[in-house]
Parts: sequence; structure tokens; C-alpha cells
Amino acid sequence: MYPPPVTLLLLLAAIAGGTLATYAYDDESPLSARIAAGAPLGLTLLGLIGFALASAIGLTAATVALAASLVLLLGAAAVGPAPGRLRADVLVARDTLVGRLRHPDRWTGSLAILGAAAAWLVWRVYERAMFEGGDGGIYTGVDHNLGDLPFHIAVINSFVHGANFPPEHPELAGVRLTYAFLADFVTAMFMRAGAGLRDAMFVVNVTLALSLAALLFRWASHVTRDRLAAVVAPLLVFFSGGFGFLLLFRDVDPEQGGLMALLGRMSHDYTILGTGELRWGNLVITMLMTQRSILMGMPLVVAVWILWWQASAIGGGQDIDPGRTDAAPEADDRHRTRRLLAGAGAITGLLPLAHAHAFLVTMAVAAMVSLATRRFADWRSFFVPALVLSLPQIAWLAAGSALDTGRFVDFHLGWDRGQRPLVPFWTYNLGLFIPLLVVALFRGTREGWLSRRHLVLYLPFLAWFVVPNVLKLSPWIWDNIKFLVWWHLASAPIVALLLARLWHKRGGWRFAAATAFVALTLSGALDVARVASRSIELPIYSGPAVAFGHRIRAVTPPGSIVLHAPTYNSEVFLAGRRSVLGYPGHTWSQGLDAGTREDDIRAIYAGGSDARALLARHVVSYVLVGPRERDIAGEIDEKRFDGILRLVAESVDHRLYAVESRDAAQQ
Repeated sequence: MYPPPVTLLLLLAAIAGGTLATYAYDDESPLSARIAAGAPLGLTLLGLIGFALASAIGLTAATVALAASLVLLLGAAAVGPAPGRLRADVLVARDTLVGRLRHPDRWTGSLAILGAAAAWLVWRVYERAMFEGGDGGIYTGVDHNLGDLPFHIAVINSFVHGANFPPEHPELAGVRLTYAFLADFVTAMFMRAGAGLRDAMFVVNVTLALSLAALLFRWASHVTRDRLAAVVAPLLVFFSGGFGFLLLFRDVDPEQGGLMALLGRMSHDYTILGTGELRWGNLVITMLMTQRSILMGMPLVVAVWILWWQASAIGGGQDIDPGRTDAAPEADDRHRTRRLLAGAGAITGLLPLAHAHAFLVTMAVAAMVSLATRRFADWRSFFVPALVLSLPQIAWLAAGSALDTGRFVDFHLGWDRGQRPLVPFWTYNLGLFIPLLVVALFRGTREGWLSRRHLVLYLPFLAWFVVPNVLKLSPWIWDNIKFLVWWHLASAPIVALLLARLWHKRGGWRFAAATAFVALTLSGALDVARVASRSIELPIYSGPAVAFGHRIRAVTPPGSIVLHAPTYNSEVFLAGRRSVLGYPGHTWSQGLDAGTREDDIRAIYAGGSDARALLARHVVSYVLVGPRERDIAGEIDEKRFDGILRLVAESVDHRLYAVESRDAAQQ
């Protein structure tokens, strides 16, 4: 994949602007850390500024260029009158790199190998999120992307080709799009800059995934102060899973080549199964590759956590110690603390359109930490920018929203366990993770390698394990994982530190640590390897379907509403046009009420007496007839529509009709 040079220039502009913006609140981080935080920050700023501009003047190449310029200007303003800081950081980074290349030590070499391996794996995995087949069709190499990918394609194309401002839901015409769409809008901006759909998605995905890996490593380094634990923590996150690897013993067939043959043709996942006993799923394959909003939100949240930790460390951590009785911190320490918290608040304030769940969790944890520390004056520096930046986004999302909030909260014990006992369910799904976390918290506090600062910043995250196990927080109970994942993410460095300390003891402890690490990561590694092996090829759209999707775009104006069968992969999504109803599972899981639309669609295709009235009620401009539509009622009988349907495009499998008024049809 080689995106056009203009696309790469846009990416570099966003990263540069975001990196420079970190100087507004952070005086101590090295350049490499600034770049890791600056990439998601810059892309988010690019998306928010670009969306505001596109809403006013349309999404054009000029709009994209102006947004990128504004991001760079914001970054330059953040550096302010002291560009010497930037120059010094560049020189330090250069000297550090040269020194390590000339005199590499074991740690530097190991970290370089791990970094290269991580980059290769991220590249390899995200190549499979979407790829083109030999027939020109669109495929995915991830089982869980079968329904999500067409949805994201629909959102992206609605911006690029459908003039979808203010954005309506592409699968529910006339209803405000309340799904966190910023990652898809940024992708649309890259398409406007010249990239194709696949390359635009790939560039955004890989940039955010690599940033997340780097930020997780840096955050774990802060929390654990242990090199080994800093490496282990991201691995626990990216290869999360439970005891599903035990299914290998069932799956291995000696007559079919044994274990090695099985690893080359794994037929199912080992962290999540449709049969219900495994529901956690690996973070990479079930969320970071499929739900693009969390891919944008997660690195931003980890950047916020790093700033919280840096703020808590100033002056020996007194700013979060409620038991402190000596004099107040020095004024410069207080100023630095508040600047860091203000930066964390500003990043948090960008989250509602990027990932709403991340925003809710971050604000809730911040509120609990501020109450625990009783440093309200300091934490005001966090909440003021967070609220100033987020409230306009929240108000905009709420205006005209069709969300049925009553579907979101209900009592439900044990998350997605069904009728399975609670403790065995969680043990099978997360393996040794929870027992090791309990041991780490108990031993760490007794032995002193977990400080009060660790506990104050960590314990609020336990609520995001307890609450989703007691309440249903989404229409689809599995979506509670969008809250549970933050508890797991916050817990990973603590478990990693326990494993590292066991490893440092040598002897039998080292074997125990290695065994526990393998048990914690093997199931997730199997699932990620299954994707990276390129053994999965799931068709989303055939070549003829893609061609007809482009044909729909050519013969229909932007904003047109096209009637089609309620399905997850209609050709209409490729055209960027709007649907009366797309996949009912999408709208239902997002808390939207489709009313009688599904029944109305079937009635229209059946050609009943009320078909014309239903077409008018849903403001349908075009009617698509393809294989899925024929499954509803066979070939459409044009005579039943009193001549109001006019054929405007056709192929071997598809027909597209324009809906005209009776008067126009008679002229």
C-alpha cells in the first residue's frame, strides 16, 4: 500500500501540529513521546477543525488544506515565543539516537527489535481490515469486521460523496448520526486529499495503532518504573485473552498434520466464540480493527493518563496525597501540575465526537480521583477545559437525537455470561488476569512497590469492572465491553509489574512468571496470528456489486434516499447515499428506533396498495433491485407502481429505479 504523496503530507501536517501542541502543557517529555501523543491529537484536531469547515463550506480539497494549515498554526502557537525548547528537544533526540547507534546496549537492541516487530505486525494486521480481491471486490480478513466494515464505508462515503452535513445516519435517513464518527471523517478527509478508500483507512488505522503501542509503553514505564514491565504491559493489552487456547487440544488432529498444520489453518477464534462460553475477545480483532472510534479514542485516553501521572509526580506526588500536612508545594510546582492537568482536560474535551465511551469513563475517573485527593483547585484545571471543549459537541449530538436512552441502562448481572456461573465465566474468559491482579494489589501495597499514588489513580477503574457486571449500559449487552476494556487497560501495568518482579527473582519464580505470561497472551496471540496469516478472506462486496455501487453514485445526486433491502452490505453504502434502513442490528445496537421501516420496506417491494404512500412517507428518490431485494418479493412488478418508477441504471444482477410523481410520469 503506497498512498499518494499529498496524503502523506496531510498525515505529516497533522502529526507535526499535534506534536507542537504538546508544548502548550508539557515541559518535560522527550520528542519521541511528544510524537506518540501528537499523532492522535493532531488527527483529532484535523478532524474537528475539518468538520467545522466542511459543515460550513463543504468537504473539498481546499477545506482539507485549510484544516491542516490551522492545525499547524495551532501547534506553532503552542510552542509560542520559546522555540528554543523545540530546538533543544530535536538536538537531544538526535544525540540520543546517534549515541545509541554507536554504542548500543542490550536494552536498546531488544527494544529496537520489539519496535520493529510491532510495526511489522500492525502493518500486516491492518492490511487485512480491508483489501481488494482479484475480482475488484471488497474483502476483509477479520471475522468480526463483516458487519462493521460496511458501516464505516457507508459513513465515510456519505461524507465524501453524499454531502452529509449535518450528518444523518447513512442507514437511517432523516435521523441524526450520533455514533462517534470522527475517525471516519478524518478518513474522508484523506480521501479528499487524493487517497483511495482502502489507503485512507489504512493510513489512519496504522498511525493510531502505532501511537497507541508507543503510548502504552510510555505509560507503563511511568507507572512501573521497570523496563521489563513496560514491555510486558502492552503485550498483555494487545494479546488479551483467557483460557481459550485450551481448545487447541480439542482441535488438533494427528491425522491432519497435528499442531503445526492446525496453526496454519485455524478455523475459529480462541478468545471469543458464538457459542457463548468465550465472550471477552481479543482487543485487536474485536475492537481496534472493527470499531474505529475506539482506535482513535484509546491513544488519546492513554495520553491523558500519562499527564495525570506526570502531574501526580511533581513535588514528590504531594498534589494527590490528601494526608499531607506540610507546607503547600512551591508555586512553580503548582503551576506545572495545573498545566499538565489542563492539557489532560483539553485532550479529554476532544473526545465526544471521537469516542463517547472514552469521554464518559475519563470524566468519571477524574471526578473520583479529585474527590479522593481533595485537591479541587488543581483538578479545576482539568475540568474547565474538558467541559468547555466537550459541551458544544455534546449539545450538537443531543440536538435532534433519536437515541432511545431507555434501552441503555438496566439491571443485568455478570455481563455476557448468559446462564453460566459468574466466577468460572470470568476465569475462562480472562484466565489468570484477575487472580494475578488481586495478588499484585495485595502484595504491592504490603511490600511497598505500589504506592498510595498508584492506588489513588488506579482504584477508580475498579468501578468500570463492577458496574458493567451489574448494569447493562448498552442495548446489546456485549457492548458493555466498551466500559470493561478501560479497567483491563488500567490493570495491565500492575499485573505486568508483578510478573516482572517474579522474573527478577530468578530460579523457579522466573519459570512461573514466564508460564503465567504465556497463559495470559497465548489465546490472543493465536487470534492475531490467524488474521496476520492471511488465512481469512471474507467477501463484503463482489466486483459487480462494487461497480454498481459506483454506478449508483454516478446517476443519483448527493443526499438521495435509496430504498434497498435491510442488510449490512448494500451497494448503496458504496455510493455514499442514504438508506431508509440499512442493517437493523446496527441501528438497534446504537440505541436508535427504526419504527416500522423494516415492515414498510417489505410492503413496498411486495407492491401492495400502500406502496406509493410508503415511498412518499420515507421520501424515497430511488429504488434498488438486486439479489437481496429479490429475496424479499422476487422481481419488482413495475406496473403495480402506476408508472412512477423509471429505470435509470442496470447490470446483470441489479436495477436502479428513479421514483417520480404521478404527474411527472404522465408527461
